[in-house]
Amino acid sequence: MLETKLADFRRRVWVVKLAEAVLAAVFGIILSYLLVFALDRVCETPGWARLTLLAAGALTLGLGVPLKWHRWVWRQRRLEDAARLLRRTFPRLGDQLLGIVELARHDQPAAGRSERLVRAAMEQAAEAVKDKDFTHAVPQARHRRWAWTAAAVAAVALAAFVTVNHAARNALARWFLPLGKTPRYTFAKVETLPDHMVVPYAEPFDLPVRLTSATVWSPADGYGRIAAQSWVDAPLVRGTYDLSFPPQKQDAPLSVWLGDVRKTVTVQPRPRPELEEMTVRLKLPAYLQYKTEPTVAVRSGSVSLLKGSEASFEARASRPLASADLDGQPQPINGQKIITDYTTVGGDTDRRFAWRDVDGLTPREPLVLKVHAAEDEAPRIVARRDNLEQVVLDSEVVTFDVNASDDFGIRRTGLSWVGSLTEADGKTLLKGEKITAAGAPEQKEVETRSTFCATREGVAPQTLEIRAWTDDYLPGRPHAYSASFILQVLNKTDHALWVTEQFGRWLEAAKETYEREQQLHETNKELRAMTPEELDRPENRRRVAQQAANENANAARLDSLNDSGRRLVEQATKNDEFDAKRLESWATMLKSLKDIAANRMPSVADLLKQTANAANGKPSSGQSSPTNPSQSQAANAQPTPPGAEQNGTAPPSKNGMNIAQGNNQPPSAPQQ
Repeated sequence: MLETKLADFRRRVWVVKLAEAVLAAVFGIILSYLLVFALDRVCETPGWARLTLLAAGALTLGLGVPLKWHRWVWRQRRLEDAARLLRRTFPRLGDQLLGIVELARHDQPAAGRSERLVRAAMEQAAEAVKDKDFTHAVPQARHRRWAWTAAAVAAVALAAFVTVNHAARNALARWFLPLGKTPRYTFAKVETLPDHMVVPYAEPFDLPVRLTSATVWSPADGYGRIAAQSWVDAPLVRGTYDLSFPPQKQDAPLSVWLGDVRKTVTVQPRPRPELEEMTVRLKLPAYLQYKTEPTVAVRSGSVSLLKGSEASFEARASRPLASADLDGQPQPINGQKIITDYTTVGGDTDRRFAWRDVDGLTPREPLVLKVHAAEDEAPRIVARRDNLEQVVLDSEVVTFDVNASDDFGIRRTGLSWVGSLTEADGKTLLKGEKITAAGAPEQKEVETRSTFCATREGVAPQTLEIRAWTDDYLPGRPHAYSASFILQVLNKTDHALWVTEQFGRWLEAAKETYEREQQLHETNKELRAMTPEELDRPENRRRVAQQAANENANAARLDSLNDSGRRLVEQATKNDEFDAKRLESWATMLKSLKDIAANRMPSVADLLKQTANAANGKPSSGQSSPTNPSQSQAANAQPTPPGAEQNGTAPPSKNGMNIAQGNNQPPSAPQQ
């Protein structure tokens, strides 16, 4: 009876304490789950926190139950252990039972022990415990409390599964697999927000947060903040919260709070992508015969392209691109380059370019390029002559420096002429042309030297209008002409008559210049005869100044005579009908005129200027008086009339002009 009573008590202790351990483990596990569930409703519970809660709940089962079993089962497996536990509740009875159990142990020595006394003691103890209830003698029995506690948390968990099943299951999955990738369930459901967001550098930007159709909760307002800056809010408008943020210049975290949604986005301010350069690659029309595809650089908001050609635009952006389109049509990209398809240039149009870089940034405004469809322009040609003489021998080669240019290519250049004589029909003027240089399809400029010789071209002496011409590759286009040159082509006889007539006129002009110099010489002598006081009078000073101007003018006329005489001599040298003696005589006259113009006349004019500028008849600083005998010698020098030495009217002078006259002079020729 006694042994049975103690064994029942021992089993009671085992059951109660193991129940406590199991109920505590259940409570700990459910509580750790509920903590994850509650934290997920407020924020994004990090994986390490969920792992910690799961580990804490698992320890109550994996460590608490074994410890309870070891303490209350393994260490309380003997009857005397049960008697010791009873002693905590029933001290005297427990001591008595402990003594009886120890006496009753069969492994005790038998010497000195009375079996009758042991049996009597056991019967007495059994009688004493017969009516005792050891149910409540279990020390520190808390199984009922743990049962209520476990039931309470289980009820809360069950209520979560009943009322918010999706959230409860999501929290269970995130609690059971804390390091997994299960996203947090929120009642307010928004479209996925990126982890990183590139925004325009130093520009305000918006972050639209959109609710999905599956949202359970639609808060009236959403909130956002960058780093420690002020919060911004936005109301719900048509399912979207448009959060507007101030300009940013540095990377910073952006927090979004919307109901139970908690999201952090890293904001990265970057400059907008810009087009650094653009070129147009052309496939020109077939008539131009180009073997290459020329490119045109775009340097402003417009570009002129040949009408009828095919154009492909190539642009390079400041950063790698993700997409690009032209007039709304997607275009291929290659890193930082946009390479559009070829399109025909049919007329003036606006081409709209838009692009997006790999960070999602777009330009502030799309690029609108104005394309002007230009016609193939006519070529341009310029012709020049080094010698501007209009009268030429029929055997003389006339040279033209020709420069022709075109926007795409020069085909050929040449010379054309129209004469004053008519063809055999007596009505059509004599015409002709020849090719002087060939171009090439891609040769935009031709510089050449073209020549014309009447004898070589079979043109009779006459007055000719000569022009240079050029062609480009546009079919049916007429020649482009330069300015015209008038040439009077003469044979040798007519040319000799013309040169002789012109030289006669030149001689008359030389004599007129001499007579003018004679008059100036007389005035110079009158001025020299004046005293300094007379020269200082205002009217005389003005007279001296006028005299200096007249001397300069006469010197200029003499220079012009030199130039015209030189050209006449050059013309005469081209005609073999002029003998060497006459050419030598004319050259001598030219040399005399040149010496007079270069030496004597300028010195006289300078002296007169000094006299007009001298104050009170005295020379200015650094100048000598014109009345000085050594300086007035040039002013007193008497010019020799043209041809005087040959006629015996005056002795030869170092500045005299030796003009040969006589019966060998050729007869006058009609002027051109």
